[in-house]
Amino acid sequence: MNYSVCLLAAGKGTRMKLPYNKVFHRLKKNKTVLDMSLSIFLRDSECKQVVLMYAKEDESYMIERYSKIHRVELHEGGMTRQESAGIGLHFVNQDYVMIHDAARPFVTKEQIDSLKVALETEDACLLMIPSVDTIKIVKDGYVETTPLRQHVYNAQTPQCFKTSLIKKCYEKSLLEGRQATDDAQLVEWYTDVPIKVVLGDLNNKKITLPQDIPA
Repeated sequence: MNYSVCLLAAGKGTRMKLPYNKVFHRLKKNKTVLDMSLSIFLRDSECKQVVLMYAKEDESYMIERYSKIHRVELHEGGMTRQESAGIGLHFVNQDYVMIHDAARPFVTKEQIDSLKVALETEDACLLMIPSVDTIKIVKDGYVETTPLRQHVYNAQTPQCFKTSLIKKCYEKSLLEGRQATDDAQLVEWYTDVPIKVVLGDLNNKKITLPQDIPA
């Protein structure tokens, strides 16, 4: 299953309270968050292209560090995650694409392989984990209802699609100026394509707050 990756690293990460983009924070073995996210795909020979989206202010660092890596293409992102993904999709050259947040450096080869298996029969799939908390639907400060917990999952990335499908969904959202909270939601809005759930795990967390960084 050959595929491209749209790797999103154009965020600010202000909640991390760092003077630089959080994806440049160094973790174990002196690797940055971005290094770790990128490496899992570069180790996969079926990943034919990495479209790496960066913020304008990080351009010189990104060019210096990543421009000469085989299969990696650098492109400037937009003001939002959705805008960056939409821009990145224009450069994807494979029939299937995985959209991944660079701030999730702990995704595993096994999870990537499971997503590829799902893409053999599905046009859309994503990593998800069952919610361990009770979820409340709240409106105007008051609880409206409580969904059954067995039906509530937390979405992760990568989120994976037939490229032509997700491109059309992004184009429609751009025309409408409609903002989704993740990529799969666009498929929900604009198509009847079923979205396959592939089980992830809690370790595939997004680094958002200082406490998300392992000791």
